[in-house]
Amino acid sequence: MGIDSPACARYTGRVKKVVIVDDDDDMRELMAMLLRGRYEVTTAADGAQGLEAVRLVRPDLLVLDLLMPVMHGFEVCQRLRADPELKTTKVLISSSKSYQHDVRTAVEETGADGYIVKPFEVAEFNRRVDEMAGAK
Repeated sequence: MGIDSPACARYTGRVKKVVIVDDDDDMRELMAMLLRGRYEVTTAADGAQGLEAVRLVRPDLLVLDLLMPVMHGFEVCQRLRADPELKTTKVLISSSKSYQHDVRTAVEETGADGYIVKPFEVAEFNRRVDEMAGAK
């Protein structure tokens, strides 16, 4: 058991929760693997499942892909912002869409708190998650 393990975190304070929503199985598992041990991680494979996971888990941070089946990431973010109980959930968009318009739309029009372009550097992903989830 390492110092950053959830078991140790229980003695020092509440374990932070992260929900990861991505329809790419490999990417979803990679992000979860990078965060497990430091966060309580829940994953979902589409926008509708992700929204339900956020309602159930009440995470400190939602890591959200954009282009997904069932419900687009923009719609997930807009629904979160419209829900009085979920509107303060931090949202980090994780997408391969790197055009400035996409970034601006995600952050300004949907209310996302941040944006990271895939593929990303592991250190940058961890830094952004820690910063946004309030771990550091």
